Amino acid sequence: MATSKTPAAGLRLVKTSLAGLAYDELKRQILDQRLRPGERLNIDALSRECGVSSSPLREALVKLGGEGLVVFEANTGFRVAPVPDEAQMKHLLEFRTVLESHGARVGAALANEDSLAAMRKATDGMAAMRAKGVSYKQYRAYFELEQAFHQALVDSAANPVISAAYRELQLVLLVARMSIVPDSNKLGSDAAVDEHRAIIAAFEARDPDAAEAAVQGHIQAARQRMKPQPATGERLAGSA
Repeated sequence: MATSKTPAAGLRLVKTSLAGLAYDELKRQILDQRLRPGERLNIDALSRECGVSSSPLREALVKLGGEGLVVFEANTGFRVAPVPDEAQMKHLLEFRTVLESHGARVGAALANEDSLAAMRKATDGMAAMRAKGVSYKQYRAYFELEQAFHQALVDSAANPVISAAYRELQLVLLVARMSIVPDSNKLGSDAAVDEHRAIIAAFEARDPDAAEAAVQGHIQAARQRMKPQPATGERLAGSA
């Protein structure tokens, strides 16, 4: 016999759905920099904008806080997480190196074709965008292709716990990088694309040592590219 949901269960479902909608909208605004790093979040204003009450909005903010995109302070409430300072970025990139090195070593040995296909697709997309313009959306699209490459690399190790941790790390790094989009007519660098292809080649050869070395070399080179360039003072967007 069919059973019907209780009114209480229905209310919980509606509340969860509204929180999910608010979460998606707030996350989009943070990643698009409509809500800037460090900006205080007005619950009432955001509730009206998202078309939800304060309860599901707060639920969404708590979830974003768990992902490192929002912080809560006792006296001031919620605000967008600030851009990591130099020391914090160093720690984040060290964590990234640990996760990607593991992904490279284990993933190269497994040589999962789906992961390789995703890595190739993202790298080809990056190469195709290299000569395009400078709009914010193009930088965002380039960053997302690069993130897809690195997420596929980590996912290749077939460890869902590590993959989930890396996915959250990627969000924090994306916000930090989008906040320093340079005044440049270049998206990334040929070197970054070449480094990705070297990683792919090591995977294709099923060579864990070469894959790990290629990943670590890529991250180290990316850290240098993210610093102001000596000749121009610019950073190379999407080169990490």
